[in-house]
Amino acid sequence: MNKYYSTKMSIFVFAAPALLLFTVFCVYPLFPEIWMSLHNHDGFRNLGFVGLDNYKDMLSSSSFWLAHKNTYLIVGISVLIGLPLSLMLALFMDVQNPRFRRIFKTSAMFPAILSVTVVSQIWVSFYDPNWGLFNTILKSIGLESWTHSWLTERKTVMPSIGLSFLWQYIGLNAMLFYAGIKTIPKNYYEAALIDGANFVQVCIRITIPLLQDITKYVLILSTLGSMAFYAQVRVMTAGGPGDTSRTVVYQMYYTAFGTSEFGKGTAIAVIFILECLLISFLIQRFVAREKLEF
Repeated sequence: MNKYYSTKMSIFVFAAPALLLFTVFCVYPLFPEIWMSLHNHDGFRNLGFVGLDNYKDMLSSSSFWLAHKNTYLIVGISVLIGLPLSLMLALFMDVQNPRFRRIFKTSAMFPAILSVTVVSQIWVSFYDPNWGLFNTILKSIGLESWTHSWLTERKTVMPSIGLSFLWQYIGLNAMLFYAGIKTIPKNYYEAALIDGANFVQVCIRITIPLLQDITKYVLILSTLGSMAFYAQVRVMTAGGPGDTSRTVVYQMYYTAFGTSEFGKGTAIAVIFILECLLISFLIQRFVAREKLEF
């Protein structure tokens, strides 16, 4: 019993500093935010208690739901397209010779270490309707009817921004998957090759199942990172045209700082936090529930 108690105390002692920092910087700030969301606040003065009116106004706002639609579109691009591509890149990299692998690693990580502002400006130039890369290529191969003003048309603006986000972080996710692949014992692959398994069978039966922990991590990272999508929108379109490309975080920023309605802005923030917590819980609850042992 004393040994058990001693172990518990040791865990608490080592976890206490991190727990204290998390409480001070993450948990405690939520309470003033929730309190502000229940008031009419202009950023400087508290203009009175309004209860849940800020939440009602936001939930009945078309801009609020459009921002959610845009946010989950980015999440869909990141998870449904980005994760499979990242995994395929990692599998491809694993079977290459060391020299090519080093070059690939550098190329894959380069976009992720660049500033979001720099990446966004690069893609703004790609999307320029007059001399941008995409329209120039389409014109050169006789597909001028396919050209668009990519960042000012309602149908193309969000997929265009999502593509830039996908390009910046797909290499980082591939490196995470690659790191997971290197932890799988080689004798599994040797046994599979002796049994006559081909590359696809090895990937499906061995590699992908044993990557479930890193897959869960990358899924959480990609999903929550996509949920917090803001900087690219701010640089590339400033939420335009109109409110077409606003995400939840951008809508929160615009409501608080653009219209000085900090109560409503913090109401969006509270809703956003609850959504992120719910998504994290669902991923933890339903993805890779059973731990596989090597």
